[in-house]
Amino acid sequence: MIALVFCLIAPRALAQGDDDLLAPLTPSAPATKGKTTKAKKPTKAAKGKKPGKAAEAEQDDEADLLAPLVKKTELLVKFNGGTRGTRLLVDEKDLGPVSKNPVEVDEGEHTVVVRKPGYRDFSKRLTFKAGERTEVAVSLEATAGFVSVKADIAGARVLVDGEERGRTPLEDLLLSAGSHEIVVEQEGFRPESQRIAVRAGKEYTVNFNLRPGALAKTDEPRAPVLTPSAVAEPSPFTQPPAEVAVSKPLTQRWYFWAGVGAVVAAAAVGTVVATSQPLSADAVCGGVCDGVINGPQGASAGGLRF
Repeated sequence: MIALVFCLIAPRALAQGDDDLLAPLTPSAPATKGKTTKAKKPTKAAKGKKPGKAAEAEQDDEADLLAPLVKKTELLVKFNGGTRGTRLLVDEKDLGPVSKNPVEVDEGEHTVVVRKPGYRDFSKRLTFKAGERTEVAVSLEATAGFVSVKADIAGARVLVDGEERGRTPLEDLLLSAGSHEIVVEQEGFRPESQRIAVRAGKEYTVNFNLRPGALAKTDEPRAPVLTPSAVAEPSPFTQPPAEVAVSKPLTQRWYFWAGVGAVVAAAAVGTVVATSQPLSADAVCGGVCDGVINGPQGASAGGLRF
């Protein structure tokens, strides 16, 4: 009978000993008499509470270690020319200025736009594959010129073709290709204007020197437009012309009739001499003449008589 009882109790004791060997090495609570211990409820962490900061840090470290192994989908813009003022847009989303470094984009089909003031927009539809870099070459076409307006008076108004565009100094003023009139004006100063011919994509600098209004008025001539007057006023530096007497007819001159009288008298004397009897040579000489040239007889004889 005693052997039978021992056989029934021994297996249970051996099983209980095995459980004690497998149990964790934790201090056991003192057993209470007459009370049964209940299993404790799982803590909140066991029910699905979010991991703490330590767990998040471990996850971030794992992501950093795996990052170099994951390839990104990137876009690289190769820009022809200066990149100052250029902007990169993907599906109308501004990604900032264009740079030499690639930018990360989502895989799939997207519209890439490169925009710069004074140039026509570059737009292209591209398909991006996951983990690959897509390169695109961009060349912009100029549509306007860049004009800088400077003056010796700061804050002067700048008008282009009659429209106010800002105050001096004015930088990178966009003007379409062609001829434009630029006027700079300031209160108390005389307005100044210049006309320039603008070419697309070129840079220009226009300088103005304003003069005070009072000084500008003294420099203006009294009659800026010269027009002939109805009655010409004589100049004090011009000598008056010499007076010219009105000429009389020749027949009313005294010396004309004096000359006529002399001619008539000479003609009368010649007539009288020609019609009168010729004088002899002795009468002319007052005695016997030594010689007579062309005397009356000699002339008729055709010779000279002395």
